[in-house]
Amino acid sequence: MDASEDESLPEVDFVAYAVSERLSGRIRLDNSRLSDMLNSHDEFVLVDALAERLPEGGSMVVSEILVRRDELAIVHATGPRGDRAQRIRTETHPLVFRVGRYLVSGRLHVGQGEDALQSLRSRQPMIPLTEAAIEFRVGPDVVREPASGIVVNRDLVDWVREGAPVYDRSEVPWS
Repeated sequence: MDASEDESLPEVDFVAYAVSERLSGRIRLDNSRLSDMLNSHDEFVLVDALAERLPEGGSMVVSEILVRRDELAIVHATGPRGDRAQRIRTETHPLVFRVGRYLVSGRLHVGQGEDALQSLRSRQPMIPLTEAAIEFRVGPDVVREPASGIVVNRDLVDWVREGAPVYDRSEVPWS
């Protein structure tokens, strides 16, 4: 049975950024955490979806849309945090990513003493970050959307560096 058809599984709000659009709606989880589900499947069914064109504007509402993981640059992390018994002690490291037209900043959780960039390279492609923000341009303006957690598609990252973002907005891509 497909997870999108199992009514006993939790349904969570879903907001994601593709190359030129923001998708929002609801998705049914089939794992304890959204990031685990994003790493477990290549495609996802988003229901009651809104697709917004960025930066041009305009939107379209659809009852259901099939989205491939390789189309998702960034996803707001919603839903449960996972099994508390499986959590391990971690350190957090501030990172900044350029993902297409987006600048993403957040904290990567790694094992104590582990190198953050090495950890990033050794993980599955959908990487969870906490204390995060997404920045992008709409015309001459920069939009900043903070989030307690986001998931970044490592396969779509143009570059990554350690540290905090430069708040003069010079790093926010124009395209």
